[in-house]
Amino acid sequence: MLTRAPSGDTPDTITADIVEGMPKITVELTPEELAEVNEHARSLGKSTRALAHDLLVADAQRAAFLRSVDKGIEIGMAAFADAPEGWR
Repeated sequence: MLTRAPSGDTPDTITADIVEGMPKITVELTPEELAEVNEHARSLGKSTRALAHDLLVADAQRAAFLRSVDKGIEIGMAAFADAPEGWR
């Protein structure tokens, strides 16, 4: 469940309570940022919580993929390091 707790002059805090044993996450947004995020989620037909989940997971998966690609390039470059001049 998402709750919104205004905190004076600081950004609003959105807290996701523990759901089925999953840890919670707190994100601080200004009222303007929150309105923009809510509108974007609505435009996608998602809840703000679902949008936040999808974005966090997608970014983590993208980073893991890029690390794998970097490793693959490193392995490929090492394989050709000792190749004859014309084969590199």
